[in-house]
Amino acid sequence: GKLAERLKTDTNDGEGFRMLGWSYVNTGRAAEAVPAYKRATELLPGRADVHAGYGEALVAAANDRVTPEAKAAFDRAIALDAKEPRARFFLSLFKAQNGDEKTALDEWIALANEMDANLPWQADLRQREQKLADKLGINIAGRLKAATAAAQPAAGGAPFMASGPDAAAVAAAEKLPADQRNAMIDGMVEGLATKLRSNPDNVDGWIK
Repeated sequence: GKLAERLKTDTNDGEGFRMLGWSYVNTGRAAEAVPAYKRATELLPGRADVHAGYGEALVAAANDRVTPEAKAAFDRAIALDAKEPRARFFLSLFKAQNGDEKTALDEWIALANEMDANLPWQADLRQREQKLADKLGINIAGRLKAATAAAQPAAGGAPFMASGPDAAAVAAAEKLPADQRNAMIDGMVEGLATKLRSNPDNVDGWIK
């Protein structure tokens, strides 16, 4: 709330708008995240992670659907950084949602194998892969790099949504006064609690 209030007058703080958009996504307020992230892309046009975050917010606001506007954001992110993981995931999801499921499955497996197998979103990605493989009747056993430790799926739907703070967010939080940092944490916890009130069968959410 304090960050949103400050950005009403400090309208050129690109990192502030990125952080605000990230916070809104992680507290289940995707519709509010979209304009914040859009402003961040205007101020930080060379940041692949910002464009990927904008696309992620658009997907969240569209109930996990990769809209044309979201795809354009992910395409921009990939143009800036071909390895940007969120953009790669959602561009593959776009293919799956538009009839090219086999390619999406192959790309998800490649993404999972290229990245650290113990990252928190890997468990969600593997669930998506297995569900799609089952639908296609494809055996993917042995194609995935094994994790060295069990990873819990994130509380949200897509693997990159609400999966916890990224490095930039952690660094920003560490610079806040204790009361503001605690307020930020409380907001994230309340956001998850709100989701669980509407979806009480989400076991992974309760664990988190």
